[in-house]
Amino acid sequence: MNVTVFSESRNISKCFSALEKSREHELEYRPLSELRKTVKGMGKGSFIYVDISGMDEPERKKTLNYLAKLEEPGYGIIDPKGAVTDMAHLFYSGARDYIGKELYRSGIGVKRFALTASFRRDPEEVEDAGKPQVKRDYLFSGSDWKGIKSGQEYTFIFMFIEIDNKSEIRKMGQARASQVTAEFHDYVADKVASLNGKIWMWMDFGGLILFPFDGKGCDPILEAFKMVLDSRIASSEEFGLDFQLTHRIALHIGNTVYKSRGNTGTIVSDSINSIFHLGQKFAGKGDFCITGEVSEFIPRGLEKCFADAGTFEAREIKKMILPV
Repeated sequence: MNVTVFSESRNISKCFSALEKSREHELEYRPLSELRKTVKGMGKGSFIYVDISGMDEPERKKTLNYLAKLEEPGYGIIDPKGAVTDMAHLFYSGARDYIGKELYRSGIGVKRFALTASFRRDPEEVEDAGKPQVKRDYLFSGSDWKGIKSGQEYTFIFMFIEIDNKSEIRKMGQARASQVTAEFHDYVADKVASLNGKIWMWMDFGGLILFPFDGKGCDPILEAFKMVLDSRIASSEEFGLDFQLTHRIALHIGNTVYKSRGNTGTIVSDSINSIFHLGQKFAGKGDFCITGEVSEFIPRGLEKCFADAGTFEAREIKKMILPV
C-alpha cells in the first residue's frame, strides 16, 4: 500500500520506521501544504496520515472537516500533543486510525497498520464482513464514565429491568416489601457495576440502567442472559423468598442527554421513551427483549438463544428463548 505522511516535523519518520524496514508498504513524506493537491490523485490503494501537532484550533478544525468528507484514500490522524479530546468523534467522522502521544513515541508496528488498512468505513463492506454496522447518529460515550459530562448528549446502552411479582410482594406487608425491593435494587447495582453500569432512574420495582457505549460491543447482553437463568436461585439466596421472583429485561442502544441521577426529570429522549415502552408494554413475564441495535452485538454462540419477536414502535425486536 502507498502510505503518505503529511507533516512539518523533521522526526516524523521515527514513528514509521518499522513500516519502512518491513518494505511491505511504500512510504512518502510530504509537507502539510501539499495535502489537498496530493489527495486528489489518490485512490483505494493509498492511505494518508495527517500530523495536526503544528496547527492552531481553527486550522485543525478546518483540516478535520476536510478529511471527514473523503471517501478515499483512508486517513489517520497523528496527534503527538494530545490536542484531540474526542477521539471517538474522529472515527465517527471517518478516520481509520489515531496516533496519540504514547503510540507516537513507540511507533506504528506492521501488524497494527495491517488492521488499520483493512478497516472499512463503508457500511455495506462492514455488513459483508459480518460485523456490526455503526449507526451514523451514534455519539460514542466511551468505555467508561471519565469523559461523560452532564448536559451533553451521548449514545448509551439502556437496560430496563422490573420485577413481575408486584402483587405477591405487596401482600407481604410494607416493611418486608420495602426490604425486598431495596435488596433487588442492590442486586441489580452489583450485577451491572463490573460493566460500568449505573442505575439512572429507579421506581419501587425497577428502573433504568445506563452503560457507556464505544461501538465495539454490548456486554450487558451476556449479563442480562445470566440474570434470567439465575433468577430461581437468586430468589432464594439473594431475597429469601419461597417463590420465584421474575423480572423482565429490555436492552436498547440510543442517544440521550446525560444528567446525574435524581436530576433527570426534564430530559426528553426518544430512546428513554422507547426502552420504557418496550419493557412495560411489550415484554412479558420473565422476558428478555433486545432491539435491532443491540442484536448486532449478540455474543457468538448465543445467536440461536434469541428468536425474532416482530416489530414494536418501528423497531425489530428479538426475545431470549426462555428455559423450560
